[in-house]
Amino acid sequence: MPIPYKQDLAAQMIARVHEIGPILRDNAAQADRDRRVPDASLAALESTGVFGINTLARYGGQEGGARMLLDVTSAIGQYCTNSAWISVISSVSSLLPMRFPEPVRERIFRDGRPVRMASVIVNMGSTAVRDGDGYRVTGEWPFGSNILNAEWAIGAVQMRESADADPRPGYVLLHKDQYTIKDTWFTIGMRGTGSNNFVTEDLWLPADQVVGADVLLGPGFEASKDAHFLQRLTPVSMFPTVIISGPLGAAKAALEMVMQISAKRPVTYSKYQPQTSSGAFVQGIGATRAKIDTAEMFLQRAADMIDTAAQGSQPLSVADRASVRNCCAHATHNLAEAMNDIAWLHGTALFAEANPLGRLWRDVNTGVRHAIAASPLCYEIGGAGLLGIEQPTPLV
Repeated sequence: MPIPYKQDLAAQMIARVHEIGPILRDNAAQADRDRRVPDASLAALESTGVFGINTLARYGGQEGGARMLLDVTSAIGQYCTNSAWISVISSVSSLLPMRFPEPVRERIFRDGRPVRMASVIVNMGSTAVRDGDGYRVTGEWPFGSNILNAEWAIGAVQMRESADADPRPGYVLLHKDQYTIKDTWFTIGMRGTGSNNFVTEDLWLPADQVVGADVLLGPGFEASKDAHFLQRLTPVSMFPTVIISGPLGAAKAALEMVMQISAKRPVTYSKYQPQTSSGAFVQGIGATRAKIDTAEMFLQRAADMIDTAAQGSQPLSVADRASVRNCCAHATHNLAEAMNDIAWLHGTALFAEANPLGRLWRDVNTGVRHAIAASPLCYEIGGAGLLGIEQPTPLV
């Protein structure tokens, strides 16, 4: 079965990314310093259509899927890791309303255009208790990447049909007027993602803005012949696969920077002047590029698996989902190694505060450690899938 990859459209979007890339690159240091992506970069991103990759065509989207999102946002990551990260979060988050009732989608996309979104899929004690035709919601959701730019946000809750009923996992959909943002995101890397907490207290929501986790993350839509391609994309597999696209692009950019100046830089305290006269340096460049290419190929493989399954009505099996996570593990592991190799190759000048390579090193090493894609747990998920034993997490 062919993969529904809109190659020509993706190529057009990537070309547009390279056109606006200098804007993103020029604002990357400001994004890091201000702990948010500047408005000029947001406007440039909007012009590429990236926020609509996983939005219905009738709302101005591309209906693109995992591979398109991965390839377009990895191009963005070559200019600004933070811009790529919020683009991914927004596009995957805007996929989730496809699993809410139709009236909800009409409320979100009533202007006929893609919207910027955020989501937190793990519950940290937030609740939604039945109250008449809706639910009373109280919660705080940490690490809400893109929340500073979001028009809507999704948060995990424990749903109760009465105050003393047994809880079940679910999700709430909130408009930006229905939550406040708590300034909590103080990190050394990926600072511009603005991944602050969002909070609501005793908020009444209509029932159609609250769904069970089995609906939002389960295989029901994936197994339905009547479901749309976007509804059949597997969210828990999508998130770790595409979220690493920014660090992937940043690693490519960092290696390119090191290569560009290597003919003018010496290997300090050595006879190798320039660096390119050192066989060890030249070998290191080749090995580092291979690690970055490995990461990209594994992520593309995972994205293609997700898109192919979504084209049919046979959901990804647990073994396939575990294989996707194993791909993500190997990608994050290789990108972390590649950036450390780049630091050795370039030298300690990388850690100068004004050196953009240092910012890329911090961003990649932070981004690849996102819990849903980090190599230790994802390798274990992959291994459990191969061995046919119990998974270490329900989020597979």
